[in-house]
Formats: sequence, C-alpha cells, structure tokens
Amino acid sequence: MINIKFSTRLVIILNNVVIKIPLNKKGYLQSLNEKIIWDKYNKVTILAELKWIFAGIVCQKKYDTIESIPKKVVNRNKKLMPEFDFNNCDLYNPKNWGVNGKKYVLLDYGVNKYIASLY
Repeated sequence: MINIKFSTRLVIILNNVVIKIPLNKKGYLQSLNEKIIWDKYNKVTILAELKWIFAGIVCQKKYDTIESIPKKVVNRNKKLMPEFDFNNCDLYNPKNWGVNGKKYVLLDYGVNKYIASLY
C-alpha cells in the first residue's frame, strides 16, 4: 500500500521505506539538513535510518507512527541536538515521531532554526 503526503516535500510512504522529494527550496534544504543531522547524531539519539540521499531526494526506513510524544522525549532530544533547541521546533509534533519497538524514533529532522524562519 502506498500513502502520499506533502508540504515542502512530497512524501511517499511504502511498505518498508519513505521517500521524500523536495517541492521547493525549503524542502530541498530540509533534505540536505537531514543528511547533516543524520551524520552528526545517528549514534547519539534514535533517528529514522537514512538509507540514501540523491539530488535532495531522501530515502529513510519506515517506522510505525504515534499519536503523542512525551515532553521529556522532546526535551531530551533538544538537549542532545542543539540545532533543534528553538521555539518553533517541530519536535513537539507527534507526526514527526514514530516507534521502533518501545523506542521513540525521530522521523522528520530536516528543519533547523534557519529553515523554520523561511515558512
């Protein structure tokens, strides 16, 4: 089954992977930032596995979605990743999170303070 969502990127959700295709400059910057954040923090906190990125198109492992995210999980990740410690941070949005077993996984980690200011 294929599920499609879009905002700044067209998101195609397949059985095992998620493909994010930029629709504009903001989406492209988000994709590039996901690669930067993955490289910097994938050993520090649980991020959706980045399988590959090519020309701004991102492929990540698919995870089960959640309905809510505990504030302590958000605060922990804001401390671990200072790039996300700003007021309009997307970490509070449960749509940006999933689960792997009993562990919370950050699915969408492309927006930093600069990119958020472009909206």
